[in-house]
Amino acid sequence: MIRYAISEAELIELIKSEKPSWMGRAKKRIQNYIDAGGYTDDSDFWGEIKQVYITLQYEKCAYCETKLQGAVLASKVHEVEHYRPKSEVKAWPNHNVDHWKKFKPAWATGTASNTGYYKLAYHPLNYAIACTRCNSTLKSSYFPIRGNRDTQNGDPAKMLDESALLLYPVSMTDPDDPQDIITFDGVLAVPTHSAGPAYERAVTNIEFFQLNHEDLTSRRAQEIINLWIAMETANSTDASTAAKKIATRVIASLCSPRSQFTSCINSFQRLYNEDRTEAESIVDILVDALPD
Repeated sequence: MIRYAISEAELIELIKSEKPSWMGRAKKRIQNYIDAGGYTDDSDFWGEIKQVYITLQYEKCAYCETKLQGAVLASKVHEVEHYRPKSEVKAWPNHNVDHWKKFKPAWATGTASNTGYYKLAYHPLNYAIACTRCNSTLKSSYFPIRGNRDTQNGDPAKMLDESALLLYPVSMTDPDDPQDIITFDGVLAVPTHSAGPAYERAVTNIEFFQLNHEDLTSRRAQEIINLWIAMETANSTDASTAAKKIATRVIASLCSPRSQFTSCINSFQRLYNEDRTEAESIVDILVDALPD
């Protein structure tokens, strides 16, 4: 997970450029919800500004960093995710769900609420683009917090007292940069800190989004192997000038925020530069695990 730094004002300008009438209509819709005392199932129109977030996030899922290719011809793979659920909030972890059945955090994760964050249903800083896996399958209407739930607030910037456990990578609203909270040991997401709120937040995100599930680690493995080959070529005394030039460009591409699994790849690049022997041992393990 990486941060997509943008101010609220800049984001609003992008939305206005994409759909000039959207902000005005959003304000009226929120007022309707306020008058009704909660979210009402009207025809939604947040999908009209989906492209703003697709572009901002380089077509990547906000949470697992999978590249969601096909913004034009397959835009349905990009789901507009409400960071704070709009209609209800379910208690988490749900021990009836297999992948969370054994997870019992030692820290508070908040209670359920029949009232969602309806005042944020059309707030630009409550959106992100996510894959179906992370949004529909995992995120659903869960929103774990350490503090008291504040469903009556209409400004995400004034809701820090909730102590949200899930990271919000769009803008600078979240005080934590995801890459300061979660790092990688090879293909595995691990907490950067060993204790405290940052540790708890990292573990929550890793467990919540199942960041170490094989469906992600297998794809990260291939990207790490590709990076290893490119770095070895770039640093080889035997490689031709042309080969080194290509390898350097491949490294830049793989480590770019535009590529998938940027955080994992950047972590491996740092390891390679600091301890090549350890990096090689990780690659050996990953290559041995490749399917025949």
